Amino acid sequence: MDLRTRLLLGITALAVLGYVSVVYGSCALDPDCHFRLCAGGRSLCGVDHAHVQDR
Repeated sequence: MDLRTRLLLGITALAVLGYVSVVYGSCALDPDCHFRLCAGGRSLCGVDHAHVQDR
């Protein structure tokens, strides 16, 4: 791999990690946010934002 390819892979990895940390990190601090499971119920598909009374 040349230097340009490594640089682009590194930038992509940082962007993905940054996105995941912002989305899931901000959800962990919000009491109205919870993680949504996929149809099988074993893997994480995203986050839902609902008030505690709506659950």
